[in-house]
Amino acid sequence: MSATLKNKYVHQIIIAASQMMLPLLSYPYITRVLGPANVGLVNYVDFLAQLCIIFAAFGIPFYAVREVATINSDVYKRSILIKELSILHIVFSIIASVFFALVTYKQWGSNGALYWLAIANILISAFTFDWYIQGTEAFGFAAYRYLIVRIALLITFFLCIKYSNQYIVYYAIYTAGLLMMAIINTIKVCTENSIYRLPLHFKRHLKPLTHFFLTASAISIYIYFDTILLHYFTHNIILVGYYTTVVKLVKIFLTALLAIGTVLLPRLSYLVSTGNVRDVKSHLDTYFNFIVTVGLPISAGLAFLAPEIIVIVAGNNFLAAAPLVQILAILPFIISLSNLFCFQTLVPFNKEQQFLVIVLIGCVISICLNIFLIPMLSVQGAAWANVITELVITLLAGMQAYKLIKFTFSLRIILQTVISILLFLPIIAVGRFYFSSPISIALFAVISCTILYITCQAGLFKNKVLVQIFGNVNTYFKTQ
Repeated sequence: MSATLKNKYVHQIIIAASQMMLPLLSYPYITRVLGPANVGLVNYVDFLAQLCIIFAAFGIPFYAVREVATINSDVYKRSILIKELSILHIVFSIIASVFFALVTYKQWGSNGALYWLAIANILISAFTFDWYIQGTEAFGFAAYRYLIVRIALLITFFLCIKYSNQYIVYYAIYTAGLLMMAIINTIKVCTENSIYRLPLHFKRHLKPLTHFFLTASAISIYIYFDTILLHYFTHNIILVGYYTTVVKLVKIFLTALLAIGTVLLPRLSYLVSTGNVRDVKSHLDTYFNFIVTVGLPISAGLAFLAPEIIVIVAGNNFLAAAPLVQILAILPFIISLSNLFCFQTLVPFNKEQQFLVIVLIGCVISICLNIFLIPMLSVQGAAWANVITELVITLLAGMQAYKLIKFTFSLRIILQTVISILLFLPIIAVGRFYFSSPISIALFAVISCTILYITCQAGLFKNKVLVQIFGNVNTYFKTQ
């Protein structure tokens, strides 16, 4: 692996660590102050806004990363591409904002400010330019930008959120953070590109964007629509608060695994465009082994320590959500695999059609399962529908990806990982026997299990993924 790519991996590890640690520091405070009902209300409105944001993006983030990576060395072509896609994104964001207002205005009532902030988020999304940062592989910039903004948000949360009725203030601070990142990214885009006064050709983007738009729309339905159906069938904002809190908690850990994929996507798109299939396979095999080595213990730890984690992160008022953590704990692992098969394999190889079919199948399965399971099992029905849908998508995507690249599945690494994970169980049992408070149990278990896992994998089994990670980090800091 080149020194440049190693540095990008390290920058993504910084982003992943901040994406995990900063929410884990702020969320325990926010959930305790606001309570399940207000957290559920904010999350419900935000999930509606996220649906519109995905529609407004019209597939641009997926499409643009690949296109920017392919022509990154040609500043002239890149500038024209950015101008065309930016204008499209702004227009679609305005349309999505109007649609959001028309659909939700009857629900505004005394919470009108919350919905106005949601509209602001939809409009701001047109200026985030994360696709440009990924396409140009500016991961050092992204790492430090994200870290600074997140720390500022964390401090502001602690200073400004004091009472349960300040949920609008909480969402306003969140929106301000998005605005800060959008401003920083927009400045970078404008300083690195020129505005050429030439005829713009939007039509050339519409066909590929349509595929990505339909794909993103289907993904958004099975990611966010379960929350809407849960609210529709139960009319219980507290259950919505339980479910959305657990989903956000679980996906905090997912970000650590997806960070490496963010590095790979532009690099893979470039390698595929040059016909370098050998290096593509090498990168994908490494990422697969990384997901197994890191993803499985994360999912296992969430499931094994579900009661302690939910109390620490969200408070005793959310203890009833512990079974949801156990059900959804597998998501970081299976969604990471799905991301590998879809975004790191099918997209670089221009297999948007197959990708679209897969997510449409997932969309139909998700809606059907939620309609069937929520009336029967309430909030746990939504959780099971979520897991089953993601599992089906992962299996279908895996079969399609394997036709393109014959992944090397290391059964040895899988077996060694499972053996190391099983050793977590006696350690957690000891922790629960000797300690009574959730934070003491969790600290003992996490520290002990992490040390044991690294010792077994790196020391005993010589796991090449962990050895490579430690080597990359060590090299990075030696060269700084």
